[in-house]
Amino acid sequence: MNRRETYTRTLRQLTSCDVQGSPSCADLETSEHSLDTSIDASYIIFDAWKLIASIMPQSSAEPHATRSKNGRNWEEALRRLDGAYSENTLRSYRADFRLFDKWCSKQGLCPLPASPETVAAFLAADAASASASTLRRRLASIRKVHRLFHLHNPAEDEDVLIAMRRALRTKPRRPAQALGLTAVLRDCLIAACPENLAGLRDRAVIAVGYDTLCRRSELVALRIEDLSPLPDGGMLALIRRAKNDPFGDGREGFVSAAAAGMLRKWLEAAEITEGDLFRRIVAGVVGPSSLHPHSIGRILKQRARAAGLSEAEQARISGHSMRVGAAQDMMTAGLGILPIMRSGGWKSVNVVARYVQSAEMSKIAALKTRSGSGVFD
Repeated sequence: MNRRETYTRTLRQLTSCDVQGSPSCADLETSEHSLDTSIDASYIIFDAWKLIASIMPQSSAEPHATRSKNGRNWEEALRRLDGAYSENTLRSYRADFRLFDKWCSKQGLCPLPASPETVAAFLAADAASASASTLRRRLASIRKVHRLFHLHNPAEDEDVLIAMRRALRTKPRRPAQALGLTAVLRDCLIAACPENLAGLRDRAVIAVGYDTLCRRSELVALRIEDLSPLPDGGMLALIRRAKNDPFGDGREGFVSAAAAGMLRKWLEAAEITEGDLFRRIVAGVVGPSSLHPHSIGRILKQRARAAGLSEAEQARISGHSMRVGAAQDMMTAGLGILPIMRSGGWKSVNVVARYVQSAEMSKIAALKTRSGSGVFD
């Protein structure tokens, strides 16, 4: 089935649903499973829904008003930030303040300007389900919207600070750690990739991601124009922008000769000569656009399953695993924190220290074993 036929069938299935409302999980699940089994099939559904939305008559009523009782439209205010912040940051601001707005509406409280008591009550209610990082982010969103209207910032009030501290004390401070895709696991996943377009692409994704220590968003943003060949057959990859590099100072990542060979094989098979390196494949056809960052985690989990990793290991694999595993291997090889930070574009020593902790513990255990008594001589 070619790409046009796949889109046509998906559109027919989706338009048979209640397109005036949101699709149910069952609708989406049925549609996705009837498509090509490629991990990128979900993007057909996403594109189909966008097409349906563009041709459906639009209702004049918003699903939830974004204008407060005093006439302040917070979504319009947030649009002033377009171009000054990343899309992920803007998406978080909108989602978080919308949640706060809806909660206030249900409680009969004013979200804008919000009183310190309102914000403190919201944090107390949200603490039951939200993580510590989510609570901090939602408070930052409330703070930002108030600042955009030059209103008093309720987030700085002592009652709010106390409510946040109380909520955080109920949460574990240590974040969940992704399974590090060390060289041994990396090779297992690469060996599990089949000899087809998706397999060639996924090998290159895993190899290049490990070598460059790229975040998933950085990896899918790589383009052919960012690559510079090296005499030994390897490459230098220019990572133009990162979440901690909003102004695009960039950094270079080293791609080994082995990883570069896998990348060249993928590019040749996909007939890619310019533009995005890692692209969607739909119904066996390489598309023009890059993978979505979330696809990286799905690729790793799919290949981990094919490689026979345990369910517990599969559950801990994420789009961050290559970056974590490479850092752990560098620590095991004897590199210090600063070289690892430079290689991965980290700016926080604490973050890197947390990633390589297991590698450090392994080195300490090995030293204790060699000492014979478990005590250093």
